[in-house]
Amino acid sequence: METAIRWSPTSNADEQRFLYVDVTGKSFKLCKVTSGDTAGLNYDVLSSHSRVPVFRAFDWSPVNESLVALGQASGEAAILRMDDDSQSPIVFPIRNQRYCNAVAFSTQGLLAAGLDKVRNDFCLNIWDVNQRLSVSSSRGYGSDRHALEPLRKLASSEPITSIKFFKDQPDTLVTGVKGQFVRIYDLREGPGNPSLQFTTRCVHNLAVDWLDENYIASCNPSGSDASICIWDRRSGSRFSSAAMTSTDSSQLSPALEFKNPIDSKSSIWSLRFSRTKRGCLGMLSSSGKFMAYDIAKEYVSEENRTSLEQALGQDTAKVYPEQIYTKTVRDFRNPYLPPDRAADPSQRVASFDFLNFSGYNEPSAVTLLANRSVTLFSLQAPSCPMDLSSQGVLARGGLAEQDANFKFIAPLVESTRTSQVIQGIQERSVPPTTPNGSASIKTEENNSKGQQAPEISTDSSAAHPLSSRESRERLLSVGTLGSPLTVQDALTWMSIPRLRCKEGYLIDSEKNKRLLSDDPALVELWDWIERARANSSSDCMIMHSVDMNYLGVYSVWNNRLGKRIRLIKIQLVSDSNIGQSLENRMLGSDLNQAIDVNNLIQDLVEELQIPEGKGCASRFLAHRRLCLRICGAAESVPDLEAIVNKLVEDRQHTKAAALALFQDEPKMAYQALRKNQPTQAHKLLAMAITGATKGETDSDWEETCAEIARELTDPYARAILARVSKGDWKSVIQEVTLPLRYRVEVALRWLPDRELSSYLREAIDKATKNGDIEGVVLTGLDHLAMDLFRYYINKFGDIQTPVLAMSHTVPRFITDAPNSTLFEAWRETYRRQMNSWKLHLDRARFDVESRKLAATWDGRRLIKPPPQQISLICNYCTRPLSQQDGTESPVHPSIGIEVTHSTSGSPLGTSSLSGTVCPKCGRHMPRCGICSLWLGASDPMSRASIASDNAGKQSNGGPREDVMKRFVVFCINCNHGFHADHARDWFRKHRICPVAECNCICDR
Repeated sequence: METAIRWSPTSNADEQRFLYVDVTGKSFKLCKVTSGDTAGLNYDVLSSHSRVPVFRAFDWSPVNESLVALGQASGEAAILRMDDDSQSPIVFPIRNQRYCNAVAFSTQGLLAAGLDKVRNDFCLNIWDVNQRLSVSSSRGYGSDRHALEPLRKLASSEPITSIKFFKDQPDTLVTGVKGQFVRIYDLREGPGNPSLQFTTRCVHNLAVDWLDENYIASCNPSGSDASICIWDRRSGSRFSSAAMTSTDSSQLSPALEFKNPIDSKSSIWSLRFSRTKRGCLGMLSSSGKFMAYDIAKEYVSEENRTSLEQALGQDTAKVYPEQIYTKTVRDFRNPYLPPDRAADPSQRVASFDFLNFSGYNEPSAVTLLANRSVTLFSLQAPSCPMDLSSQGVLARGGLAEQDANFKFIAPLVESTRTSQVIQGIQERSVPPTTPNGSASIKTEENNSKGQQAPEISTDSSAAHPLSSRESRERLLSVGTLGSPLTVQDALTWMSIPRLRCKEGYLIDSEKNKRLLSDDPALVELWDWIERARANSSSDCMIMHSVDMNYLGVYSVWNNRLGKRIRLIKIQLVSDSNIGQSLENRMLGSDLNQAIDVNNLIQDLVEELQIPEGKGCASRFLAHRRLCLRICGAAESVPDLEAIVNKLVEDRQHTKAAALALFQDEPKMAYQALRKNQPTQAHKLLAMAITGATKGETDSDWEETCAEIARELTDPYARAILARVSKGDWKSVIQEVTLPLRYRVEVALRWLPDRELSSYLREAIDKATKNGDIEGVVLTGLDHLAMDLFRYYINKFGDIQTPVLAMSHTVPRFITDAPNSTLFEAWRETYRRQMNSWKLHLDRARFDVESRKLAATWDGRRLIKPPPQQISLICNYCTRPLSQQDGTESPVHPSIGIEVTHSTSGSPLGTSSLSGTVCPKCGRHMPRCGICSLWLGASDPMSRASIASDNAGKQSNGGPREDVMKRFVVFCINCNHGFHADHARDWFRKHRICPVAECNCICDR
């Protein structure tokens, strides 16, 4: 440290002084502030000393500003008088020369000097400054140089690194013993009397909290184990100077410790406590890092404090150590400092000291920068406390430290569906065009419910429209494009998974499609799952004992059903996922059967009676037909006509025409554009289709169609023009605005085998890499889907949809360790999310439904039901009251699944006035404390009970039963039992137990 600065403790708003120390220049200046602001201070020099011996430490007297103590390199302590023109120091000599590492003034005129170690000599000398000043010496090196001895000599052969006196106890000081202890000496005690100490290597830069002197800070300034420790002097162990050992063998840990507060290349230069705020510790490193640590006490209730004082005496609570914690750690410098100034080495803080007053609620400090300028810094107020609940509610505390007012901001709660809320947020925050000017994709599907026929949206800036994937990602990037989200909209957006779960987003595909109407890609996903699940519900996809359900286009086209089939490798898809599902898809009795995948697919297509539609010549027609079925394409002309007519009724003319054109049915496409009140744009498209069928096209025709297509934003209209402009199917496949499902359908119909293989490989590669949910049509819900969903979760953070989707095939088809472990992690995360949302019933429904899906096509369960968690046991023999296989107690962890037998003696059989009887010892359950009937027996006067007994005679059954009649309850205090409905009625009016002579207040 080349320079230092100290603020006068007697300064006030009218007169402010500080001590400017130039260590390398060996000079001291007492300065008075004349003016200044946060940019810098202007000051006048009141007095100075420029001919100072080389020193290693200094301290400024807290009671007499004219005195400055020096620890010289020779080991002698000296005092400078800033008001003495002779500038001759007053020296306190020592016997053996060594470094003086630390000096410190007390408020009562004592001076402590800490020295390096010398054999058989003391290293801590306490001098009486007032006595020394009374001795007349003109030069400070007179005849009385050796006449005065220190008042006390302490720490024999123990090097002292740092010293501080306590202000509340001026005769007590804390010292750092090099590499060993932080030790407290009480000068009022005899030489052999004990003092306090802490065992530690943090013995440098001691600092005492001005406003609570029970707390002491020290540090280990450099190295890999640099740290800052906070000590509580009320918890130190007693130390005997005679025996040189601690009377308490246990080594006390610090009250608080900050490990590695700086980087390994720097060191801690200074530690100082604030004079205006309790527990605020400032730290400065050699690299200019200037931090403030706010230390607060743990809350102790007044009741606990009072009880402690009553037991141990008045004010004893102040004698015992208190728990403290780190409230905040802040950068003392302005975090909004311009980057050029923050990076300027001349602006690095070289020294600091806290002011004894501040115009703000936070402490202020005077600093000395590397360029020797003096400035003021005020600690920036901490941000208001915030916390976000699992329900999406944001709690915000007050800006002031004592402000107890909280503000709660909750997500939008509307009666409308979640999909409508999402669309509202997107309309408010997502701009109509992208930042580069490309128009967003608009389709007729968005307006299919309107009264007027939709126009084909045009935009001259749509030269490079977004792909279907990019369009979806753009809609999901609310707040990053265009207007930022409001806090409430942001909370609502974060709560979408919870809101969907609350609405019933589960396994029902039809219901899910209604809930996800705001996201066409997810609607397509669940539409695909719905078709696959419908096939899975029967044995239509079982061929040669192989289950072909939930396969994707890529797996079928490439015969990826057997292990280690030599095929073209996909870069992004793990090798371990290649064909791992064959063993799981084969029936258990046919695992050793040789499978010819080509014949398998051929036989399956014949079994399903998939007709051959229009398409190019191919060696693998069966593969193409099965893949088209997986895509959901119309399998015959009548099916296509039905789909087209339905779309026309929904006023989706361009989509209907495109689907017809994809199957090379231009007449059907033309008629679709002419029905149900077509617009002028639809008629123009119909004319283009008619014109393309008349003969070969020329360059003018292609250029005109291409120019019109560039102005369109409807993907189906663009696909139609791409086809009619050149008559080339590749241009349709390259139309990225078209959903991936339809591009794959066109490729399956019209691309040659080699080009189709290349296209599918590139498509699944890109879909997996981008986490494109549309890629499920390629991957299916097999092993390949795990890679796609992994990228999808990393990109969008949506774990809900992958878990619900993959529950259909895990563990039915996917059982390998990596994928099973990964899915189980996703599933457990989603279950914990639902629990945190307090949607426990929805989580239970998910567990039940997903367990139902974990079954083979013939109904064999793959996941065992969970064991019984709650059961009634006999009060006499502790055996379960239910009839179960085995004799183990239900409290034993090895109990199996309970099986109830409906026999005449079964306690869970038909209702009987005898009530529930223990099947082991034959004893009854207790009697109801209200009706005195046996617990476990139906109420004979209940109409519902009579109707239940006569259920065999009455086909319609009796009136609706009160569900509480089925349960029994017990008081955990008096152990009396009741029928639940009786207890409910009794405790509506009473609080005391209904059993005679029992005074228990059951309703507490």
